[in-house]
Amino acid sequence: MRVAIDVGGTFTDVLFYNEESGSLWSVKVSSNPENPAVPFIQGFERVLRQAQVKRNQVEYIVHGTTVVTNALFERKISKTGLLVTSGFGDLLEIGRQQRPNLYDLFTARLPPLVPRSLVREVTERVSSEGKVLIPLNELEATTQIKSLRELDIESLAIVLLFSFRNAVHEKRLEELARQILPGVPVYPSHQILPEFREYERASSTVIAASVAPRVVSYIQSINSHLQDREKISSRLMIMHSGGGTLPAEEAEKRPHTLVESGPAAGLIACSHLSQNLRLQQAIAFDMGGTTAKTGLVLDGLPQLSSEYEVGGDVHASGRMSGSGYPLRSPMIDIIECGAGAGSIAWVDSGNHLKVGPQSAGASPGPVCYNLGGTEPTVTDAHLLLGHLAPDSFLGGEIKLFESLAEKAICKGISTRLGLNVKQAAAGILAIVNANMLRILRVVSVARGHDPRDFTLVAYGGAGPMHAIDLANNLGINQVIIPRLPGLFSALGLLYADLSNNFLETIMIPLDKDFLTGINTALTKLVFLAESWLDSNQIGLEERILRVSADLRYSRQNYELNLPFPETQINFQDVISIINLFHQEHKAVYGHCAPGENIQIVNLHVQAARKVSLPQLPLIETAEKCVENAKINNRKVWFNDNLIDCDIYDRSRLQAGHALTGPAIIQERESTTIINPGWRLHVDRFGNLVIKQD
Repeated sequence: MRVAIDVGGTFTDVLFYNEESGSLWSVKVSSNPENPAVPFIQGFERVLRQAQVKRNQVEYIVHGTTVVTNALFERKISKTGLLVTSGFGDLLEIGRQQRPNLYDLFTARLPPLVPRSLVREVTERVSSEGKVLIPLNELEATTQIKSLRELDIESLAIVLLFSFRNAVHEKRLEELARQILPGVPVYPSHQILPEFREYERASSTVIAASVAPRVVSYIQSINSHLQDREKISSRLMIMHSGGGTLPAEEAEKRPHTLVESGPAAGLIACSHLSQNLRLQQAIAFDMGGTTAKTGLVLDGLPQLSSEYEVGGDVHASGRMSGSGYPLRSPMIDIIECGAGAGSIAWVDSGNHLKVGPQSAGASPGPVCYNLGGTEPTVTDAHLLLGHLAPDSFLGGEIKLFESLAEKAICKGISTRLGLNVKQAAAGILAIVNANMLRILRVVSVARGHDPRDFTLVAYGGAGPMHAIDLANNLGINQVIIPRLPGLFSALGLLYADLSNNFLETIMIPLDKDFLTGINTALTKLVFLAESWLDSNQIGLEERILRVSADLRYSRQNYELNLPFPETQINFQDVISIINLFHQEHKAVYGHCAPGENIQIVNLHVQAARKVSLPQLPLIETAEKCVENAKINNRKVWFNDNLIDCDIYDRSRLQAGHALTGPAIIQERESTTIINPGWRLHVDRFGNLVIKQD
């Protein structure tokens, strides 16, 4: 018996899964940004009451969180100190030369997460081969750490030159820091990112340290709440950005891996859906209350990346644009922006309509919730245009007030822009769609893919309301709304394997003459991976080891990650990997150079434990016509007009049912809008498959 809990900015989604019976129970409660542990516990207890199960029967709780993403988006980070090698105090200030707009010389860069006043230099030096050139000056280091203590830092990052080759000085500094700064979390770079490129290593370590106090406090608060009420044997697991889960105590040590914790679960769920439906190319689109996320699933697998940027207007993977803080860690390729159902609409000084990135969140929420909100949101616009039913939102738990939404949009938008209130509401949706189209194009067109060849899989509480408008703009002809769309990321948590990643920078040519060195490094990493699996009591039959490497042409500045066939490779494997690299390089960059030498930069070994996957039962084949699922009819805004629209209850739809738009499909956690010109049919798995008529 397992429980999945996905805490979002607006709602907390909870699923209980009984593996033996195959039963699935769900709960959705309002989030609490000030104390996210509260809805976690509320949702956990409610779902157990529904399932009539005791706490000690739950094997483990798997949790997806937005605490790291929100902290970086909102700059609610801890006061962090930084220790660096003497002469490198300006490392974060200098950074790289990338700019979001290449020819804009006046772009304002984000300020470093650690200001220069909290950076301290220590005398030491290690060579690029790992040889100690200058011993650590411990007396000076002690003085520097004490000076940071006087400034009341809340966490400490340690980043020394070439520590990925030899971490002896970082380890000693960590010991000194724990003595001088008791209770302050310390994060040395050799534990966070043991690979070359000092700026990216420094940025990743600083990100981990700056969010650590918040993450540690959050996880400990959850554990405290769980233990206070009743002794439980279930283990708390946290979803990491790479698409797997970590024990909570390990997540506290690697908080930077939780940046896309919740969204990664949605991509895992989408990959399983794609495998079941045999979709070769899918775009996963998740729109919640505060943000929108998207990623690609190719041949049933989510795409991975080791490069990411956080803290800017958009959280994005791939080549760095210079708009945020670089973060290196194996993670699912996800693009995220501040566009959600709670995003606030506003008019700037030039009388231009804007939506987000500010969000009403869970408190006070949209104006129509009547909980104190005053600024119009995307949800208010949907209600005013007839897309939402005032009395059935979240199964009737929340009553929506159309008059309040109309008043807010009229005052904040339509009066200032000279539009009637319906046009203003439609304008809000058009703007938020434009914001989301930007990230959909980044993840498809900018990756060299034609979105017209893809199926759009839309989920999240608000995703199905925007899916067809987005598909129209991208030229996509098929949209799928899965079962439980409002809880889809929580479902992905139940699909996620327990996993951890181990890596080493080796800088060895991919050549038969260097096979011994390559296999020696692999043996070391495999030993670390097996030791980790042993520590988590994973049986031999449950273990999976996945090996890959970051490869590049010699003297090239960027790498491609490719899989290795085994934990030890032979001469024939080398030839196969070389050929695969040339093919992949041509696919990504448009060219390849078969005559060039290839270099292995980093080796990766992922250790994983496969979990048993929830199997949702097939739905009944239709015996009654689709009219049996119709619950009422109302005026809904389509194409600048109010149109009579049929409203259907999704729980009554059966396999084989079909209908044409305009129509609205209501369910407890989400609403699907079927535009005119689109046709829906229900497949045997209960998915809504929507195509242009």
